[in-house]
Amino acid sequence: MSIDFKKLVLQYKDQLIKDTQKLLQINSELTSFDPNREGAPFGPGNKAALDFMLELAKRDGFSFENVDGYAGHIQFGDSKEYIGSIGHLDVVPAGSGWTYPAYGAEIHDNKIYARGSEDDKGPTMAVYYAMKILKESGLKLNKRIKLVLGLDEESGWRCMDYYFKKYPEIPVAGFIPDADFPLIYAEKGITNTIIKGTFEPGDIIKMEAGLRTNMVPESATVTVKKDTLLKTKWNNYLSKNNLVGKVEEKDGLMNLFVEGKSAHGSLPQEGVNAIHLMLDGLKELELSNELTKFMDQYLNHDTAGLKFGIAYTDEEMGPLTNNFGVLKTDGNKFEMILNIRYPKGVNYQKDVFEKIASLLPSNYILSVNHHQKLLYKDPESHLIKTLMNVYKKHTGDERGPISIGGGTFARATENVVAFGPHFIDKPTYIHQKDEFIDIDDFITATIIYTESLYELAK
Repeated sequence: MSIDFKKLVLQYKDQLIKDTQKLLQINSELTSFDPNREGAPFGPGNKAALDFMLELAKRDGFSFENVDGYAGHIQFGDSKEYIGSIGHLDVVPAGSGWTYPAYGAEIHDNKIYARGSEDDKGPTMAVYYAMKILKESGLKLNKRIKLVLGLDEESGWRCMDYYFKKYPEIPVAGFIPDADFPLIYAEKGITNTIIKGTFEPGDIIKMEAGLRTNMVPESATVTVKKDTLLKTKWNNYLSKNNLVGKVEEKDGLMNLFVEGKSAHGSLPQEGVNAIHLMLDGLKELELSNELTKFMDQYLNHDTAGLKFGIAYTDEEMGPLTNNFGVLKTDGNKFEMILNIRYPKGVNYQKDVFEKIASLLPSNYILSVNHHQKLLYKDPESHLIKTLMNVYKKHTGDERGPISIGGGTFARATENVVAFGPHFIDKPTYIHQKDEFIDIDDFITATIIYTESLYELAK
């Protein structure tokens, strides 16, 4: 029997877009984590996003569960074996400078603009609708299909830790709608490598930059004593380099701002790190201390780890990357967090951690608070071949699966790979202002997801 999946999906297009817009209008930035906040450990916005999805499941007659506010799932079918997908409803901070409201979910030029439109609310909704379409079409399936909803993907994966302790069942196959097409068979190892310590601030009272470690900092601020000459020099530095920034004076102090360009932490070379710009500006002002000298020596304008001596490139998975994601000082204390992603061939402990540790002054401490080991799946496996065949059918693209520096929920369980929704030749604004999803691409991804779930579950 030949099934026209494109025709099936197009019948749901308007409803899919409307439901997606409603989900995107919920601000689900993680504000704080509190395990004692019953039903909302990740905050009210994340709870509202989960509640919205489960209300859709109730409306459409699915079986569903809210797993103590940490996660949720939606499923249909009653077989023991299941096909699994995991999406996430949390988003990184919207930041500033959007052309359209970050939580307006407005449509312009056939694009839905909103934080989370491509990462990952839009794709999660695409999988939900793929399930809805299969369920309502009455097509016979031999395996249960389950969509797991995470609320903490961007900041720690506590949602998945909790969920899989309560539901340890492993899917026989599945995919994660949170990366690129054609398909991701390998993901770099990811760490948050932290350097803390004490220093002598000198004339630099405070430095601060970065919202999340997996975002290139889009702005940085350095606080100094009020000084007309320094103000003039800072403004000259901004003007000479065509940078956006400003000086704010308050209580005898000056806050010197500079703006860069955000990007995903897996691609730091595609952004303009505001910390690097701040350090350049301090040199123009002839202001320094031991911390700024350290950062300039080992981190400034280096996204490959060359200055630390940790640079490495694997022919298949590409280079190690280092995103200087967060910097904070408080008096004579500081913390910097490096989002380091490494390919196969790198032993993180020996080749990265120990090398950096050997370069630190005695008053600096190195630690790791987050480490996801690299993921590698056989590109010749039945799962990958099945998904690739569906992708090629609906796109005509003959290229093979790829490796990325990003990390997805494909690491949260077994027998799954990351699969779309972004078409690799198209622009993307994930983790940047003006994030959008192109509606035509969104519908194509939904068609691919619908047929893929059918092929895996039939």
